Amino acid sequence: MYSFRLKSLSKLLPRKTAIQSVPSHNYSTSTQPAVTSPQQDYEKQLKDFNTLKNITRKPRTKKPQRAPFMKELLIGNFDTEILTYPQLDRKEEVEEIQVDAQTVQKLLGQNHMVNCTSLGDKNFRQNLADYKMIGLQASQYINGRECGISETMRYLEALSEHSLRDSIITHEQLSVQTLNKYANEMLKQKYLPRIMAGESLAAMCLSEAHVTDITGFGTKADLSSDGKSWVLNGEKTMVINGVSADVLIVFAVTNVIKRDVEEDKRITAFVIEKDSPGVSFVKNDSTSVETASIRFENTTIPNENVIGEVDKGVDILNEIILDYRLSIGPPCITLTKKILNTLSNEIIRKSDDVNLIYKTDAVRSIIAKITSSIFAMESATYLTSGLLDSFENQDCQMESSIVKVFCSEKLWEASNLCLDLTGTVAISDSHFANKYHKEALPFVSLHDPNDSLKIIIALLGLQHAGVSLNEKIHKIRNPLYFSAFAFKRFFTGRRNDDDDPKLDLELQEYLHPTCYKASKNLEYCVKRLEFATEIMLGRYGPAVINYHMDLRRYAECIIDTYILVACLGRASRSYCIGLRNADCEMLVADTISFNTKQKVQYLVKEIHGGHYATNDENYRQIAKRVFKAKEYALEHPLKRNF
Repeated sequence: MYSFRLKSLSKLLPRKTAIQSVPSHNYSTSTQPAVTSPQQDYEKQLKDFNTLKNITRKPRTKKPQRAPFMKELLIGNFDTEILTYPQLDRKEEVEEIQVDAQTVQKLLGQNHMVNCTSLGDKNFRQNLADYKMIGLQASQYINGRECGISETMRYLEALSEHSLRDSIITHEQLSVQTLNKYANEMLKQKYLPRIMAGESLAAMCLSEAHVTDITGFGTKADLSSDGKSWVLNGEKTMVINGVSADVLIVFAVTNVIKRDVEEDKRITAFVIEKDSPGVSFVKNDSTSVETASIRFENTTIPNENVIGEVDKGVDILNEIILDYRLSIGPPCITLTKKILNTLSNEIIRKSDDVNLIYKTDAVRSIIAKITSSIFAMESATYLTSGLLDSFENQDCQMESSIVKVFCSEKLWEASNLCLDLTGTVAISDSHFANKYHKEALPFVSLHDPNDSLKIIIALLGLQHAGVSLNEKIHKIRNPLYFSAFAFKRFFTGRRNDDDDPKLDLELQEYLHPTCYKASKNLEYCVKRLEFATEIMLGRYGPAVINYHMDLRRYAECIIDTYILVACLGRASRSYCIGLRNADCEMLVADTISFNTKQKVQYLVKEIHGGHYATNDENYRQIAKRVFKAKEYALEHPLKRNF
């Protein structure tokens, strides 16, 4: 996807627009309403009555907004309420969700569903619609479920049992959610009922060839001379579901504001029907996910088809992309579980009385790593969704991005471990290890590149910390002007320099006593993260945006610390309320805490050491040589000069 401007976001209110009558043919048309038979009226009224009869009120009370957890953690403020690990209020609601999710899993396991290879299959979508699996967060009045974020994540887990998981989730979390949250009432009534009934399929058109940021968008919409419509020209690439979709959500440039030598492009979102004049598409070569390139040539879009407000498309993107990043967690969890379950059963099958493969350390270490990864993925995903459900307008920018990066990386790691453990037979296209490896690839490559997203996570944190620590950083960067402060800091900061921070947060008071050692590991990570924040801002200042190698290290510290918070909170809660296998959860959380402390210790040591303690400068010089030669420039080892 794209990296967007880092600025405060606000929800857009739907803009009410007048519905204009736009004839689609040259000949005259009647302005009288279409004649409907009494039978049709009766059937519609009966359907509306059944919809209203089945509506159950879902009271959702949220607590007042809290300070953003991870952003505050970077400056040493730990919100201990997060360690209680949020949960759904009613046990009956949890049981109902579990039953519905299992029902959907069984549905997706039936032959007529398993064999479907495209979301363009109307019968497939119809089956999902019958179980209300399209438009999970939409109103019950249009056959939605009005799910909270945690409920949505659980249903997405169930939907991810199918190989079309990527297409389903992209359709749900980008296309349907954009219309549901930001479209005006006219657009909602026109498109959402059709989409949620399985009759239509929507696709979001965002990516463009050779463009990494919205400032490079070439797709442009110009206002017509009469001001009643827009004329769209350009091309969108890698549109998921782009071949089968009949409703397109397109983001295009509608205004360019020039400031000296810089240009500020304003983006607007439109909804377009694919059969509109000037729209054409070409299917991309892709084995696992249906994608297409869609071209627009003088495509006319009525004014009423604007989603949100004109020139406010970036605000929509900033919000919807966070929901989408969080939704990457459930499919990664489901697919990693499939890898673990299939691999462990295969190992047991291959074991015999003479050679008990499952008892070897080589196998046990890999199975344990994948199990720990799944636990961490689940913990982070549902902690983040719980925060969004529990608090009003909660800022989870960093947390949602962390879920996407961590879950996709752990899925990819699990698929590679599975290949390593399986051996030569995994080269076969029909082997489960090869199949899962290919299914894991889109989550790493098709969405936000993880490397770019790590840098965004780091910059989001530093942006917030920079505001709070502005005065302190100013003094750190100008020691000659603030000699007393520098002298005092030299002595008070010795413990941080010696990698021996004072652990005074007393986090063990908010966890089960069994978590004492793990809580100290968490405190250590929090203290070192705070220290790393001061180093990054104090050493680089505003130029920190250019030091990507240190930003990666810093982002990994942030990611691992948040994962540890989620794991400890979940394990402690499970042990306190007596969940089955809670002792194993505590063991996994303790293992994760040990690994996290070691990794954070190493990364912060590298950040503290600077260029001379790392290979960063060497990497820069080597890369310069390659780009200068435009190839691998070193001589072959067999070459000689004499």
